[in-house]
Amino acid sequence: MQLYLGHAVILLLCMLSLMLSVEACDPKKRPSKDPHNDCVGKVCVKGECQDYGCTGCIGSNVMCNGYCTLY
Repeated sequence: MQLYLGHAVILLLCMLSLMLSVEACDPKKRPSKDPHNDCVGKVCVKGECQDYGCTGCIGSNVMCNGYCTLY
């Protein structure tokens, strides 16, 4: 039983480090708001930027929605 618990803890720690390593998962690493484009830095929805003006979504994956940007 302790072996399974140990494996679960290690797996969760690995997943946490993976999530934090993805730039889009850490709001502090997102670009600051662009005064000319309100959409930059906002959270994407289902891998797409919903606001007019932004054309791309960076960092979308299974764990994070990513953020909107201009390409």
